[in-house]
Amino acid sequence: TDPFVVRALAAAEARARIPELSEILVDCVEGGASVSFMAPLARDTADAFWRAVADGVAAGTRILLVAEGHDSGRIVGTVQV
Repeated sequence: TDPFVVRALAAAEARARIPELSEILVDCVEGGASVSFMAPLARDTADAFWRAVADGVAAGTRILLVAEGHDSGRIVGTVQV
């Protein structure tokens, strides 16, 4: 069994999972990742970012892919196209 599942999120699910997505973004920024944000990243800023991403998904201008733990379903990574 693969440890991860990669799949696209629809806009509604992206909105529902903003707390989890923001947790990942804040963790990445605090860890020094170069992802267009500077540390410290406020949770409100991360939430606003993911709301905009979900809006793009709803508009059909963005695809949000997530990697989830196969057993846990927890999001462990993201990418946008």
